[in-house]
Amino acid sequence: DIEQMLKEMQSAVSASVMGMDKFSEEIRRSVGEVRQVTDQLSAVMDQVGKLAPQFDAVLQGMQSQAVGAEQITGTMVQLNDATQQTVESLKATSEAVRQLQFAAGDLQSSVASFALAA
Repeated sequence: DIEQMLKEMQSAVSASVMGMDKFSEEIRRSVGEVRQVTDQLSAVMDQVGKLAPQFDAVLQGMQSQAVGAEQITGTMVQLNDATQQTVESLKATSEAVRQLQFAAGDLQSSVASFALAA
């Protein structure tokens, strides 16, 4: 009877040792996976850290483009104003030419009535 109990105890101890071995192996495997995930996460964090200067460069480029666009807008407004002034000047010149033509016609009519003495 004692021999049977000893065998059962040995069997139970063996099963416990096997269970502990399995558990230890699972722990080792899990630790390895955690290390892998940690390494991958660290790599991702490094890459994200490297993106910040690139975002800054993009931001500066966009700000420069915005300043350039404002300058272009200002220049276009000035060009529009100059064009309007040119249109007004051309209208005034056209009116002056019309008046000169009218005056020239009157002058020709007046001169035609004079006879040249020879």
